[in-house]
Amino acid sequence: MNKVEQEVIYLSAVIELLRSMVNYELMAVGGDGDHKSVQFKSTTHRQFFFIALVDLLSQTDAKAPVPSTPYLGALRAISNAPSFDVNDSVGDLKKAVINFTGWLREEIAVDTWLSSIDLQVNIHITRYLLLKVVGNLSKHNTLRSVGVAEELQRLLQKAGKKVELYQAMLIQEEIYEKFHDDVCAYHASTIAEFLNGLSWGIQHYLKPEYVRSFTPAGGESAVYKFLYPKVLEHPYAKTCYWNLMNQVRSGPIFAPFTVSEYLKGNY
Repeated sequence: MNKVEQEVIYLSAVIELLRSMVNYELMAVGGDGDHKSVQFKSTTHRQFFFIALVDLLSQTDAKAPVPSTPYLGALRAISNAPSFDVNDSVGDLKKAVINFTGWLREEIAVDTWLSSIDLQVNIHITRYLLLKVVGNLSKHNTLRSVGVAEELQRLLQKAGKKVELYQAMLIQEEIYEKFHDDVCAYHASTIAEFLNGLSWGIQHYLKPEYVRSFTPAGGESAVYKFLYPKVLEHPYAKTCYWNLMNQVRSGPIFAPFTVSEYLKGNY
């Protein structure tokens, strides 16, 4: 597939993921002005949010019709070499990608008591890795998350605490409670703000293309079509383009919002 077809497929998949995480079924946004916060409908809804987030932080499937790459990496590549940019319409998307990836790469310290192995430890971990650990532990039990246990071994080794693999497996529940119920719960509103920013970045980037492409049938008919770019030939890419334009037509679910600074000072 050519560059434009690949871009359309990546963007369609990203928007699908974003809409699965930032929607009215999972959450509500409350507060005034720049002091918004996100409340999940239940702890189960919050857990699903972080499971879905792991997909966004992961690579696309190697068997997909486009090269395997991290979703955020694909967005970064698109924002640096956009196919549909008009008068810097890609600017907001580029800024949103830079801000979110920069935030994810920051290392934080999490002081944790691990009663199962009688250990108090200050774990230094990037937010990206912490979110990956939480999402994977949300999906899998101990015997399906040995890879996470090995990662915890490395983190504890980095903190000067050597543990056996079975000990790293034992602490997974305590790690999950600390990382998910404390750190992730605290940052959930900020993450939702970042994800909503990505949605609006894509919206602003593609709006000129939507205006060019959207063609109503005329009269009082509700029928419409989209005019495909000439370089779009693969049938799968065309389907993704149609879905993408419809996503732009409906727009992001939430209006842009800014989370209170009181929810951004820790971790």
